Amino acid sequence: MEQIERKITITYRWWRDGEIKREHVEALEEAARERISEMAKAGYTSGELHDNVHRTDDDPEDGVEYTGWWELREECL
Repeated sequence: MEQIERKITITYRWWRDGEIKREHVEALEEAARERISEMAKAGYTSGELHDNVHRTDDDPEDGVEYTGWWELREECL
């Protein structure tokens, strides 16, 4: 029997000046998955991430800015 096997690893990271609030993590994860999916379909293997999150009453009215980076690596096994 013949077969092929691939391992695909997607890494992303978010950062900002100051703390990353626990309440923002879910929104950041969702934003990363959506952006990575869009860009990967267009043939990209890495790119920038940007999001503005307003989830809690103590967040600023204009939200909290986050920046990030993602990359996709494919490995033949």
